[in-house]
Amino acid sequence: MQFFIDFCNFYRRFIKNFSKIVHFLIQLTQKEMIFEWDQACQTIFDHMKKRMTEASILCHFDQNKKTILETDSFNYVNDDILSQYNDEETLHSMIYYSKNLSLAECNYKIYDKKLLAIIHVFKHWWSELKLTELLIKMFTDHQALTSLMNDKKLSRHQMRWVQKLVDFNFKIMYRSDKQNIKVDALTRQVNSVSRSFKNEQCCYQQTTILTLNRMKIADLEEKENDESIYQLILKANKINENCILLREVVLKDEAQYEDTKLRNYWVQNKILYWDDLLWVFFDKHLQMKLIREVHDQFSIDHLEILRTMKIIRRYYYWSSMQKTINQYIWNCYICQRSKTSWDKFNELLHSLFILEQ
Repeated sequence: MQFFIDFCNFYRRFIKNFSKIVHFLIQLTQKEMIFEWDQACQTIFDHMKKRMTEASILCHFDQNKKTILETDSFNYVNDDILSQYNDEETLHSMIYYSKNLSLAECNYKIYDKKLLAIIHVFKHWWSELKLTELLIKMFTDHQALTSLMNDKKLSRHQMRWVQKLVDFNFKIMYRSDKQNIKVDALTRQVNSVSRSFKNEQCCYQQTTILTLNRMKIADLEEKENDESIYQLILKANKINENCILLREVVLKDEAQYEDTKLRNYWVQNKILYWDDLLWVFFDKHLQMKLIREVHDQFSIDHLEILRTMKIIRRYYYWSSMQKTINQYIWNCYICQRSKTSWDKFNELLHSLFILEQ
């Protein structure tokens, strides 16, 4: 609901009595307000959707006017908006474009996903953008793409993509995620984000080569019959008081709980997840035990920070995870002892020369 209001807020100058219309919707997003969706809210919601598609908002493309493109990519979908300035220098939206990513494209790195969103824009609106001779401003929330056309180190598929852009007069400009409200609201729709492990596009992102029934590893040392780290995290996730409060806030679709932003959080079978990863509660002892299980194994011999974090991020997540892992490995005695020093060795001390009188 907050994303929808932010999206409509951009066009409030074209909608008469905008603040009065969305007053009840804004109240639903307040911190101490109970979220209760009734017929009045549904009527206002449908009315706003209708107003966003009327002639006062949308207009036809004009090749002699300044063109603005806004693009964003999030998980499984690319969304774009084409806008132009009118004679009064007011920005109007022409058309919206959304495209789901294929199974292979879901595995792209974030740089390639953002670049692919730009390619889709020019491919879809080729006939319109080809006609204009004015500079097209392309806004993205990925700052590394601003130097795309001057970058000499591109992969083969990136070079093929860039060749499709040479016929257009455009400039890629950076805009932060907070300022990129319109297109950000489109990519964060509920039905465009996977919230199930059985989702077809998630099946190919991680592949298990050796399953548990096909391998048997002997213990390198005797261990007590304690609960596994997974069972401990799952138990804390279910019964901890603060975690229960956090689940209740997530179920109410609130945007933030204390200092934690609740984007991508969801609940399944009374267990809290973050983007298909098991949420680890704010317990330093539990987090350190999980890091120790991964980092201090004899079979992998004290991995570095990035590889340790990559293994943990396959199944678990918590806030400031990288900071916690960095702190643990920096204080690991074995890692620091075997670490190669890059400092120059000091030479031997020499006695001072004493002048003879």
